[in-house]
Amino acid sequence: MLLAAAGVAQADIIYNDLDGIIDAVAENMPLNVGGAAGTTTLALRITGLDGKSGCNLTGSTVLTLSLASSDAAVATVSPASVTFGSCGETKVLTVTPVAGGTATVTARQTANTTGGTFNLAPATFTVNVVAPAPANTAPTLTVVGVSTGASYDKGSVPAATCDVVDAEDGLKSFAATLSDITGPYSSDGIGERTANCSYTDGGGLTASGSATYNIADPSGPQISYTLTPGTPNGLSEWFTVPLNLSWTVTDAESPGSLTLTGCEDRSITADQVKIAYPCSATSAGGTASVDTVPLGLDATDPEVSYTGAEGLAGNNGWYRGPVTVTFTATDATSGPASQTATATTADGAEGESIEVRSPVFSDTAGNSSVLGAVIQRFSIDGTAPSVAYTQADRAPNANGWYNAPVTATFTATDAVSGPALATQTAASVGEGFGVVVDSPAFEDVAGNTAEAGTASANFDIDVTVPLVSFTGLSGLEGSNGWFTGPVTATFTGTDELSGLESPTGTSVSSSEGTGLVLTSPAFTDRADNTIPAGEVSSDAFNVDLTDPVAAFDSVPADAYFGFVGAEPTCTASDSGSGPAGCVVSGYSSLAGTHTLTATATDVAGRTSTTTHTYTVKHWETKGFYQPIDMGANVVNTVKAGSTVPAKFELFAGATELTDTSFVEMKIRQIACSPLAVQDNIEITATGNTSLRYDSTGGQFIYNWKTPNLPGACFQLSTLADDGSVIAANFKVK
Repeated sequence: MLLAAAGVAQADIIYNDLDGIIDAVAENMPLNVGGAAGTTTLALRITGLDGKSGCNLTGSTVLTLSLASSDAAVATVSPASVTFGSCGETKVLTVTPVAGGTATVTARQTANTTGGTFNLAPATFTVNVVAPAPANTAPTLTVVGVSTGASYDKGSVPAATCDVVDAEDGLKSFAATLSDITGPYSSDGIGERTANCSYTDGGGLTASGSATYNIADPSGPQISYTLTPGTPNGLSEWFTVPLNLSWTVTDAESPGSLTLTGCEDRSITADQVKIAYPCSATSAGGTASVDTVPLGLDATDPEVSYTGAEGLAGNNGWYRGPVTVTFTATDATSGPASQTATATTADGAEGESIEVRSPVFSDTAGNSSVLGAVIQRFSIDGTAPSVAYTQADRAPNANGWYNAPVTATFTATDAVSGPALATQTAASVGEGFGVVVDSPAFEDVAGNTAEAGTASANFDIDVTVPLVSFTGLSGLEGSNGWFTGPVTATFTGTDELSGLESPTGTSVSSSEGTGLVLTSPAFTDRADNTIPAGEVSSDAFNVDLTDPVAAFDSVPADAYFGFVGAEPTCTASDSGSGPAGCVVSGYSSLAGTHTLTATATDVAGRTSTTTHTYTVKHWETKGFYQPIDMGANVVNTVKAGSTVPAKFELFAGATELTDTSFVEMKIRQIACSPLAVQDNIEITATGNTSLRYDSTGGQFIYNWKTPNLPGACFQLSTLADDGSVIAANFKVK
């Protein structure tokens, strides 16, 4: 039976077998009034397209349909209701002609417990009832051999035949026309096929019919497998070499319908626990499944590991005696899950890496580990370290003494595990000659101990500072119990252990005042212990380092001779011991520059001076005036016995002096110089006169009568009280 393309099937189909096509077009059933009733068969076609896989009628579900003719006056249908309870079930309808005309027979769903849907349109058909022909009766056609909805094994399908009964033509029988096999496995001859029959009698009336049936595979798939190697080569049904699994699955009747689940050929090369591999196959003929024997591959030797060790445990992973070692073998595939064995180091063995080898282990499959698959090494040391003094924390001083506790360093050596601490220190206690410092206890890395005091060292230690006492004072002594310079205080030190390099020390004052005290300097003994400066004080003393200050009560200013102030006095002041007196020296009223010195003395006997310089100025001389010519190389010539007027002036600043007592006239004979310039005197006076002041002319006048000594040379000069001199040279002719 064919499924027409007109309309899309979406549910299982209820159809009639009036023709070989399942579609929504109503087929035609011809009947004669008064003639035989017609029949058709309703069957179910599975689509699986309504969301429910396979046939909708499963279990105890049912589909009930009501059947009706659109015009019961033309034709009737019976039964009026049918119920389907399975997918292969069919229902025969009988249509009885009543009168000429056309009626449509339809099916309507009245009950559905399947949960699926059904397409009822292909069940509809049309009944054409015509009046009977006087000479021709419509033929009756039946498909025999096969039945609609039946299933037949491939190779055992009955022959389909068309049997015709016709009143006029008689009985006829001929082979039905077979459709192509349809379905997913049609290429294998498995699927649905329709036998179609059609006959037209001599009077032109045609009858047709069909039967749609299924051709099935009578047998299911055949499954087998092979192994290479064919049998386990290890112990306890284990393989210890890679193996191959090959499957063979066949179905002679419907090879195209064959579907496999599992059934993969395998090359097993990695270790695995025993696994039974399944293979299942489904074909149009049914389902079959086969499991392999459990296949296990263990090609790996047991894995050996170090588990633990027992022995006299020391420190830092070391042992101090023989060690018993436990090894564990595990096998993740064939087992055993765990097994253990032990090995022990030799007595007396010592070292950082004493070797212990694992024994041989075997697994269930027969694989074996090698001897010494795991090598465990242990550090064993049972000997205490050796100890020796190495050095002190510092060297003694140049005298071999220490002035503080000494930290001695000791060194441990250990030939096997090595010392836990290579060096340790110990500090001295107390002081004296040869103080002993013992080594501390030393451990090696393994925990062996060398007792404290295994080694020692001796030291001379003095931690006590010297004692100091005041001895006396010395310095530059002044008056009245005062010192006038820095004072030295002497102190004496003593030390009963290491002694002193220098038993005495001094301090020197740097300030002044009364009740001064000096403190002791630092004293250091031969161990370099130092008592700080200032621990002991001297007796009190007085020091005056400052000179007194001398100050003039008044001082003369610069002045001209004869006008100088009186001799001054002075006063002494002193901030230290106090003033004792002050005297002035160096006073003079004579012409020239003079320095006054004021000398101050304090109570301590210190002195100081201050000075003042002033100038007694000479009077200013003018002259001799004409007729006398002046000059260093000028010689005035004058007649012997003549009188020469000598005219001059004296001034004390702006004051002209007129007192003749201030001047003394002097004449002396001098050697005549042939190089001197000769200058004759033009005017002379008569007679020799004494010195006088001419108030009219505003000058001193002295008339000098020259000696009667022709050819002689003389010097005429004035000597003023201030020492000023006016001189002129003369030659008598």
